[in-house]
Amino acid sequence: MKTLLNRWFITGCIIWLLVFATRKLHHPIPYINGYITDVFAIPVIATLALCFQRFVVFKSNFYTLSKWHVVFITAYVSLIFEVLLPWLSKTYTGDWVDVLLYIVGGLFFYRVMNRPLTEIRDL
Repeated sequence: MKTLLNRWFITGCIIWLLVFATRKLHHPIPYINGYITDVFAIPVIATLALCFQRFVVFKSNFYTLSKWHVVFITAYVSLIFEVLLPWLSKTYTGDWVDVLLYIVGGLFFYRVMNRPLTEIRDL
């Protein structure tokens, strides 16, 4: 479970909870609501995938996602949220800036967060 204690994962979850709460209160925070959540989307989703792989599939804290896993997650999220859902429902809108932010988040996850847990300080 050390994977879920990554400070960037926790930060992304806290930001999402803040956005969710402000939306429910009908006072969304403009840039955080529209852009920051998109940057943290892939790191949060990829961390959950990494956690599943480490503890269910490989049972190793040394496992990391390959670049192709991260590319797949980024492409899948982009396709679903920016193409498919807007096509199926008028509630959603596709925005190519969001796709770029997903890519930035994917690169951030791959380069910064996607590390084996080797030391106690990795908590």
